[in-house]
Parts: sequence; structure tokens; C-alpha cells
Amino acid sequence: MQSCLYCRSDGPFSTQEHVIPASLGNDDLVLTGEVCDACQRYFGKEVERYVLEKTPIAVWRVLLQIKTKKGNQPSIDTSQPSAEKGTIQDRHERHDDIGFTSYDDGSISVDIDDDRIIRGIIAGTKTDFKMVMTPKKFHMLGRFLAKVGIGILATHDATLARDQRFDQIRRYARFGDFKGLWPLFHYTQGSLGDLKRRRVAPESGDLVEDVHVYSYGLVEVAGTYSLFRFNMGVDHWVICLDDPYPHPVIGEAFPSIQLDLMWYSDEQRSAN
Repeated sequence: MQSCLYCRSDGPFSTQEHVIPASLGNDDLVLTGEVCDACQRYFGKEVERYVLEKTPIAVWRVLLQIKTKKGNQPSIDTSQPSAEKGTIQDRHERHDDIGFTSYDDGSISVDIDDDRIIRGIIAGTKTDFKMVMTPKKFHMLGRFLAKVGIGILATHDATLARDQRFDQIRRYARFGDFKGLWPLFHYTQGSLGDLKRRRVAPESGDLVEDVHVYSYGLVEVAGTYSLFRFNMGVDHWVICLDDPYPHPVIGEAFPSIQLDLMWYSDEQRSAN
């Protein structure tokens, strides 16, 4: 019998695993008999919920108006915890505690419960909002990308996805086991205007709008590194699946693109 893709247990396997969360619009990219019930519950509650509510992916959910599994418009609260919890820092003085809500008429509201921010907007001194990628946001986004990357690999080759070369990152995804934070790479490409396109449906003649939600890809570099790329909006995130300290040669997979390394040192990641 096949062991669980992430924790190596013998199951049970009673439900399908959405490799990319259904809350991002995925309804057909699933794994059956590959991910145990315990891992599915854990990822949904502990990893995906945080990423879909507190990271840049959460903001894109609202901007692109991706409806929830129940068919509701998304609403998120990006505020920080009132005090540090756990060992990884999740607060930053420059982060703005705000929320976003989208509506069926296509509008989006910014939800502010901070007098300082409101006064700044009225005075004209506050012209933008800041979301700081704290070590906790970075950590959870990395685990999310690791989980999705291994899942995507399994949709192509379930045996390869269980190869020992991916054992370190599968444990990072499932248990957070890694000294420090698994480095991520990031680049931006395209514009907001590229994400939505209106067209006339040939069947009905109705005017419809197509929205680009996400894209992804697996890339092999120099016969050594396996990379997973995930895109939402204009953000592209890249994670190396088989080495937390890959050689700069991975830049060759993205010619003419400024690939930025994102990383925190052990000292920077720790909560005070």
C-alpha cells in the first residue's frame, strides 16, 4: 500500500487532496490515495488558512475576487497578532493592520480600524499600505509552496515525488522541520491590466470576463535542482524542492528576469 506523500504514514486515505486549495479556484487538480486524512486536516487548518488570510496570496484572492468554496466573495484581515506567539516573529512596526473585502458588484473595500492610519489618509500623508513579510509569513508561505510543489510533482510522477531527495522539504512542509527558514525566490512580471480580459462568449453572445488566477510550473536546472514556480497576480514565487541552499546557477532558469532571494537569518526570525 502507498504511504502518505508527506508524513509517510499508512493512512487512512478517505478523501481527495486538492493540491492547490479549492479557495483559490482549483476544483480538478486533486490527488486520490496519496495524502492521508491527518495531513489534509493539518495543511488545511495550520498552513493554508494562514497563507490564504495573512500573506500576499491572501491579498490577491481579494483583488482577483476569487470566491470561497461556499460561493461567497472573499474577505481578509491582515492585522498582526496583539502579541508574539510561538518562536517565529510575526509582528513588525511598519506593517499596516487593515483588511480587504470584495463585493459582487466588482468593488473592493479597505477595512481600517486604526485611527493613526485614518488620520494619515485624511491629512494626505498616508498614500499606501504596507504588508511586511515577517519571518512567520515567510515561513508559512514557504511551507505552503513546498506542500503544493511536492503535490504537483506527484500528479506527474508519484514515485519520483517520494524520492529521498525531497525528504527534507516534505518534512518542512508538514512539520516545519528545518533549522532556519527555507529560502524563497521572487520576481514580478506583468501588470494588473493583464489579469482580466473581457470577451464575447461565442455560445451566448454575452459579455464575460476571464480572470487569470494562478499558474505554476516545475523546472529542472543543470540536471541538479528541481524548482517549483507559483504565480498569483504579478507575483511569482520560486522554491527549490531538493536543496535549501541551491547554487546561483538556478538563475539560468529565468533568463532576463531579476530573481530576488528572500531569506531571514536565525537571529532575525526569532520572536523576542
